[in-house]
This record gives sequence, structure tokens and C-alpha cells, in this order.
Amino acid sequence: MKNNNNFFNFLFYTITVLLLSSLFILKITIKNECIESQNNIEKSNNMLMKNTDIIKELQSTRDYLMSYQYIENCLSQKMVAAVPETLIINLNK
Repeated sequence: MKNNNNFFNFLFYTITVLLLSSLFILKITIKNECIESQNNIEKSNNMLMKNTDIIKELQSTRDYLMSYQYIENCLSQKMVAAVPETLIINLNK
């Protein structure tokens, strides 16, 4: 009877230790996954802000390059206005 009781105590102790160890490992694993997910979310948010700044800068540059003043300055240096020549055409009837 005592031998049987010792076996059940041993079995209970072993199962309890294994179960608690498994739960602890599971808890640590889930916590690490949460931390990793939070870090990934922060990286994504930082990347979004950085890319938004780049987009705003590019839009500003595009608006400047398409502005009337920029086009006028570029063309005034490259283009010369043609002076019309006067031609007199005589029509004899």
C-alpha cells in the first residue's frame, strides 16, 4: 500500500512539474512573440513616417518644377523670341 502510494505521489509530482514547466515555457514564448510584434509595429510606423516625409518632399519638388516661375526662368534662358520681318507684297492687277 505504501509502495503504491509512493508511486502515485511520484507520478503526481512528475506530472505537476512537467505541466508547470510547459506553462512557463508557453508564457515566455507568447511574451516574446508579443514583444517582437510590438517592435515590428514600431518599425512599420517609423517607416511610414519616413516615407510620408519623402513623399511630401517629392510633391513639393514636383510643384516647384511645374510652377510658372520655374518654367519661365528655364525657358527665358533657352528661348529667344523671333522678330517678325516685314514683307511687302505687291499685287499688280
